[in-house]
Amino acid sequence: MELAFEPVDHGDIERLRQDLRPARRALALFGGGHVGQAIVRALRDLPFALTWIDSRDEIFPPELQPGIQCEHSDPVHRAVDSLPADSLVLIMSFSHAEDLDIVACCLQRRRASQDLPFVGLIGSRTKWTVFRRRLRERGFSDAELDGITCPIGLPGIRGKEPAVIAASVAAQLLMTC
Repeated sequence: MELAFEPVDHGDIERLRQDLRPARRALALFGGGHVGQAIVRALRDLPFALTWIDSRDEIFPPELQPGIQCEHSDPVHRAVDSLPADSLVLIMSFSHAEDLDIVACCLQRRRASQDLPFVGLIGSRTKWTVFRRRLRERGFSDAELDGITCPIGLPGIRGKEPAVIAASVAAQLLMTC
């Protein structure tokens, strides 16, 4: 063990706060709708470095909490390539077609680098059944598709309200880390 001492004064407080802040897990949230906004609020004080991605420029609120990076990407699935390694991914865009393309890009990236440990898709079991069929047609195996979490959230929590879904998803993400 090596021990080092460094003089500090009042001017070092902000730097020390940053240096001593707990690590945050990279999380990409695709979709700026009601549930996406509720998830952003639910994650406010949790240990996630959030990148919020949507294909619509005007979707993000003008006032954002610190630490959130907003990204406009059109087409939205292209943003998957630039995610940091080991990012968690939540998919809930306004469009099933966009959702399908984002899932496909996440699966492609997993094939290449295995560096997206959690990919979750909002939706019903029926939506996932349709997506599985379409993704199989695009050449993905059942083993690859089994790595996608759909529906997202903890199984015992019921409710369709955005805040309920957000609480359930936030708890699931905390259990994943």
